[in-house]
Amino acid sequence: MLESVQYATDSPSEVSEDKKRIVRNLYLSNIAEEFVAMQVDLEIPVVISILKELDVYIEEK
Repeated sequence: MLESVQYATDSPSEVSEDKKRIVRNLYLSNIAEEFVAMQVDLEIPVVISILKELDVYIEEK
C-alpha cells in the first residue's frame, strides 16, 4: 500500500527533465525559488540545485 506514496525528492538527478524545464521557466519569469518549489512540489534546496545545474541561478549578495 505504501508503494504509491511519493516522497520528497532529495536529488536533482531524480527530477524529470520536464520538471526541470518548468523550474527553469518559472525562475526566469522572476518567481522566487520558494514559490517555484511550492509550484513543482520540491524542496527549495533541490530547486536551487536544479537552477545551478542549468546555469541560471543568480545568487543574491
